[in-house]
Amino acid sequence: MFDFMGHYWPMFLQGTLQTLLISVIGVIIGFLIGLLMTLMRMSRIKIISWIARIYVSVVRGTPSMIQVMLIYYLLAKTLPIPSVQVLGSGLDRIIPGALALGLNSGAYTSEIFRSGIISISAGQTEAGLSLGLSQRQTMFSIVLPQALRNCLPAMGNEFITLTKESSVLFYIGVQEITAEALGVGGTLYNFIPPLIVAAAIYFVITQVLTFLLNLLENKLSKGFAGAN
Repeated sequence: MFDFMGHYWPMFLQGTLQTLLISVIGVIIGFLIGLLMTLMRMSRIKIISWIARIYVSVVRGTPSMIQVMLIYYLLAKTLPIPSVQVLGSGLDRIIPGALALGLNSGAYTSEIFRSGIISISAGQTEAGLSLGLSQRQTMFSIVLPQALRNCLPAMGNEFITLTKESSVLFYIGVQEITAEALGVGGTLYNFIPPLIVAAAIYFVITQVLTFLLNLLENKLSKGFAGAN
């Protein structure tokens, strides 16, 4: 049933590397945007706070596939991105795809950060201010480090979700795992075995990520307990 893997395994390997590359870029973009949106929502300037709220609401309320398509076509019309090939896909497709994933993830990451900050007691902020720190210094030196530690499990789940969501990028021609599986299925005139292989690859990736995130979480928890 899976005899085709002897010939097509390089395509699945390339698709896996492409998925991991785009996912990592998307997570970095999402982390930065999520942190920015969180700080904007906490701003005392109402217009800045409302911009962040609208962004989060719009992104969470629209399908990721439509977001990918919109960003791809918008960038194609406004920016001359070179079609340099990276792991079988052109940069003119990788960049919009990774950006779309990052923008989507940023909205959810923002909510994760906000819940993490809310979980920190007000006494922590008061203690920082009483030591002579400014509001900004208190936020970045005291509140955020603790909030990030509390957010780690949810952030890990978001990374895993984003990795699986990267499959929608085959709509714009990114040769990630799903696209490679469909390509092989079209050649074999049988889509079921290649899609089973793709599902198995996603499963292995998510299990490895879960294991690594659990290790990191346990390490940080022990370090925090030791510091106390």
